[in-house]
Parts: sequence; structure tokens; C-alpha cells
Amino acid sequence: MLTTISPYMPLTLSILLPIVAWLFGDWRNWKKYYPTILFLSVASLIVFLLTHNYPLWKFHSSFLFPNRTLQELRLALFILPSICLLFLTFYKYKSRIIQLFFYITFWVVLLSVIETLLVKASILTYHNGWNIWWTVLFWYVSLPVIRLHHTNPFWAWLSVLVLTILSIVYFEIPISKLA
Repeated sequence: MLTTISPYMPLTLSILLPIVAWLFGDWRNWKKYYPTILFLSVASLIVFLLTHNYPLWKFHSSFLFPNRTLQELRLALFILPSICLLFLTFYKYKSRIIQLFFYITFWVVLLSVIETLLVKASILTYHNGWNIWWTVLFWYVSLPVIRLHHTNPFWAWLSVLVLTILSIVYFEIPISKLA
């Protein structure tokens, strides 16, 4: 069944997630979230540019998205803004640490399950040492950074810079070969 619907999964996610964000996100205060949505989309596109010739993950051709570039743009323009809006809408700023941990864990599990389905459907493949456990770690780090950007953008950008440098070193991303 998964192979039958797999060509349509990216399009389906690109339609469903914005609809869910529209229905349940805090659109009345969209200007409050807009800088963080841009932060997440720009960070995603920077990662795509840095790993273009040495991908850690790769989206493959699907209905209406025939190449990796269009898949990454779909991610940056539809998927990530929706995730960001929903995540920040329901984030409880004055919660105890344990409650925040469970909230973030809910999102990590949800996003990792979606990614696992994309991998099983051969829409997404891992390369150069990346795997689902790196994805789990990525979301455990990224979601608090998204929250940090919402209240303190400078520290979030600094965090992304440090994490990007660490990733380049650890995964041996050849930045000298950037196109």
C-alpha cells in the first residue's frame, strides 16, 4: 500500500500540514511567529546549499516534485512553516522542564514517524552517515532552538552557526566543493 501512495506523499503532506496549521495554529498572531518561520526556512535552505554535493539525506522524485531542489523548496515553504507555527502555538512558555520535555518529545516522535514513513516509501534516503537516530537528535536540538529564536534570535542564530560547524566537521562535509 505504501508504494502505491508514495508518489503522492510529499504533495499530501504539503497540503495537509498547512491546512492543519491554518485550522489549529495561532494565525491571528502570525506576525509574532513570522521571524521564526523565516529563521527555520532559511536555516533549512542553508543546510541544503551546504550539503548539495554531499547530501546527508535526499528527497527523491515524486508527483509534482521531480527533483531534490523542488523537494527542499517544498519543505522550506510549506512543511517547516506549518510545523513551526503549530509548535510555537501550543508551546507552554511557563511550564515546568518535565512538561516541556514531554512536549518536545511528542514533536520529535511525530516528526520522526513521518520521516520513517517517507524512508519506507523511498521518498527519502539517508547518505554519508545520516540515519533516523541523527534525525531524532536533530529534532531534540532544533525544536528548543526554534523556541529560543522566538524569544532571543541572536542566541538561536549563534546556536545554528555552532551546530552547523560541528555537523560539517563530524560528517566531513566538503565545503571546498560547494558549487
